[in-house]
Order: sequence, then C-alpha cells, then structure tokens
Amino acid sequence: MKTKLEIMLMAIMLIFMLAGADALPLKTDPISLKTSEPDSKGAQARPWVCGVWIHPGFFGPDKGSAVAKIQTTLDEYARAGINTLIVLVKNTSGHVYYASELGVRDGAWNWDFFEVFLDEARKRRMEVHPWFCVFPETSLLGQVRQHPEWLIMGPKREMVSTVNPALPEVRAYEISLMTELVKKYGVNWVHLDYIRYPCEPTEPYFSHDPDTVKLFKQETGVDFSTLKARDSGNPYWNVWLEWNRDQVTRFVQELREALKATGLQVKISAAVFPDADNARVLIGQDWASWGQRRLVDMLCPMLYTNDTTLFENLTKKAVSYVTYSPGQPLVCAGIGLGTSHNQSTPEIMMEEIRIARSAGASGVIFFSSSSLTAPFLEKLALK
Repeated sequence: MKTKLEIMLMAIMLIFMLAGADALPLKTDPISLKTSEPDSKGAQARPWVCGVWIHPGFFGPDKGSAVAKIQTTLDEYARAGINTLIVLVKNTSGHVYYASELGVRDGAWNWDFFEVFLDEARKRRMEVHPWFCVFPETSLLGQVRQHPEWLIMGPKREMVSTVNPALPEVRAYEISLMTELVKKYGVNWVHLDYIRYPCEPTEPYFSHDPDTVKLFKQETGVDFSTLKARDSGNPYWNVWLEWNRDQVTRFVQELREALKATGLQVKISAAVFPDADNARVLIGQDWASWGQRRLVDMLCPMLYTNDTTLFENLTKKAVSYVTYSPGQPLVCAGIGLGTSHNQSTPEIMMEEIRIARSAGASGVIFFSSSSLTAPFLEKLALK
C-alpha cells in the first residue's frame, strides 16, 4: 500500500504530464538565470554577460537631450537585464568621443560624451567597455595626416585609409590613445574592433610599402620582391601571410603590456570575425590564438545571421577554442539585430540567446543600440 507521500509525488508528476513539457521551467533561460553553465570539468559558473554595442550618434550631439536619452536608455537596459555597455570612443574616421590630447575629437560633440556616459553607467553598476575602431583612419586626422606613410599600400601602390599594423609607429600611436583614456577615466576594459587588415578591395590586403617589405626581410630573411608565385602554393608566400598575421597579434600583445604598465587592472575585449580559421589567413586576425594565449579577456565573434543552425555551429566552434578554467577568456556571441548581413526579430534573438547559452557561451552582445528597439527590449525583460 502506497504512503501519503508517494501518492502526493505521483499527483504532482501527473499534473506536470498533463500540463505538457512547455510548462516546465527551462534550465537554459539566459535572462532569468544570471550565470553561465559550469563546464564539463566542473568549473564554477560565471555571471552571464548581456551587452550591447552603442554609438554616440544614438544619443546625438546636443548635451541636454543626449544626457536625458542616456539616462532613459540605461534605465530601459537595466530593466531588460543588460549589464555590459560597449560604447564607441573612436570611430572608423579616426574621430574620438572623449577628452583626448592625442586624438582629434568629433567637432559636433563639444562636451565630454564619454565622461557623462560612464558616470551614468556606473550609477547603474553596468560594466563599460570603451570601443576603439583600431586601424581605420578614413579622415586622415592629426598624426595620421602628418604621416601618410602609415597607410596601407596595395600591390599596385594604391593607398587605403587604414593604417598599417606592421609598422611599430602605427601600433604605438593607436595604443597611446587607449592608454590615455584608461589613465584619464580609470576604466576596467578596452574594446577592440577592426583589429585586423582591411577586407577591401581584396582579401588578403596587406601593405606592400617599402618599410613593410624591409621589415619583412629583416625578420624572415625573405626578399618579397622575389616572390613570383604569390599564392599559397609558394612556401615563401605562406611566410608572408603568417608574418602579417603576427603583426596584428603583436599589437594585441603590446597593448596588453602597455595597459599593465599603467598600474591599473584593465581587461581587453575584442569584436572578431565569425570564423577564426578564415580570419587568421584572410585578414590577419588570429583571435583563437589570442584567447589560447590569454592576450584578451573576452572574445565577441560577430555572428550576424538569422540562420539559427549556422549561428549554433559558429558559436560552438568559437567556444571550442577556449576552455573555461580560471584566466581563460569569455566568449560572448555577437547577435546582429539590424546589420548589413541580417535584420532580426525578437523571436530570432531569443532563440539565438538560448543557443548561445546551450553552446557554452559566456553571454551575448547585441548589435546595436539603434536596432535594440522596444519589441526586443520587451522580450528581454520577460524573465
């Protein structure tokens, strides 16, 4: 004969069966559960990152209206569970949005946008990553205008408005902007975007200028001018590809050392291309290695697609490059809401969040604030 306790347990099980599986709470809900899942080795779960890339233009240059919109927006984000703000401080033109003595400020913002934004974020205990578009310099401003030799020169001596990572002077200049901001505002993070060679007009597009060719020969012993077959069938061409790739990695390593020299505890996050294997060859972005070598603390692969199967495959692959043990970087899947690659919906966004969590990611970052409209925020707020 069954006890009263056994009868009660059977009744509870019957209620769940009749209600259907959809009535059961999902263990993988990334919003209501504020931590990532422990890994297979039992590493402790970490806080779930829910972030967004934000451009100052979203708030506008007028200080009065901008401050009001910053306050309203951050309140909405807080209600939606967003805890990480990646805010642009240097755009692809080279203009900066903080009080810089080294860079050229965007003239439309005659006030310290970043100081105001940072203060409002800190009031809400949100993490702020100042976002630098590292190598593009389309307006040729300031020191870049004074040094046109810093620009990448193509195989036909054509120039592009991107500075050359292979040149020590270039790396030093871009790093100086970051250390300047860190020391002035005491931030905990620096976020790298366009931390690569350009995609256009071709991939790969490394610089063929005399200084780069000279450095290549000094470090490898290979005379670039003798490379007749410039394809991957030529062993020396592969040396060229690898050497250029290593210059971007050298930048990340030098930045790491420069940030440490400030005496502050500053971490590095990076927006990276979807597939690490292709990125390391075609744009010199060896982000899997950066994670494995602990040169960065957060990787944000930009997985801008509505194809949830592809999103899942890319997320799993990105996560596989790092193991969740102390000191290893976070992997936060970049979800495109409105991009040149996709136009998402709140339902697709929520499914991709679920996929990212299930795949072992540490969080998600939305691109961008201008597309994170009320319907998306309402979905996020449903805990």
